[in-house]
Amino acid sequence: MKNFIKITLILTSIAIFFACQKSEQTTNIATNTSKKQIYKAVGVVKKIDMENGKITLDHEDIPGYMSAMQMTESVGDKSILQSLKIGDKVNFELERTGANLLITKINKTGEVAILNSAEIYKTNCAECHGDKGEGAKKGIPLVLGHALHHTETEHIKQVTDGEGKKMPAFKDKLTTEEIKAVVDFVRNDLQKTTKRDDSHKHKH
Repeated sequence: MKNFIKITLILTSIAIFFACQKSEQTTNIATNTSKKQIYKAVGVVKKIDMENGKITLDHEDIPGYMSAMQMTESVGDKSILQSLKIGDKVNFELERTGANLLITKINKTGEVAILNSAEIYKTNCAECHGDKGEGAKKGIPLVLGHALHHTETEHIKQVTDGEGKKMPAFKDKLTTEEIKAVVDFVRNDLQKTTKRDDSHKHKH
């Protein structure tokens, strides 16, 4: 009987030990998930929403977190938006806690020219692709067909380097910023009412 009691006590102790270990691991996972991470980045102000305390930034690669893209996030203090305007180049800090993002610091470093992307398109692209991207004799439509299956990066590369005899290269005619602006115009203005699928690379 005594041996049975001893064995029972030993098994109970082991069970308690492993339960505590599991609880500690769960706690550590929860702690790591909610741990704050700070990322430093560079971008250009595209939109300011003072009422909701949000800012839209077209940023460069954020090392260790995300590639270059345009994002809209809340700021920790609305007052940091008061001295900014669209077109400002900024350094900023992005605070990440789990899935939550917050911009905690923004410092203006300069200004970039506000490009008239519609005019760039009209001057350089409309002759081949149509005024509204509907296509023309020299070029394919941009608002339907495989033009809707290109990613932003692929569009920029195609405009920059051209595509053999199908399309001229614009790297010697337009600046990097102008090319990015005209691609943004195509994707966000001309193609805004179309269903786009750029989740995969499209091959000609």
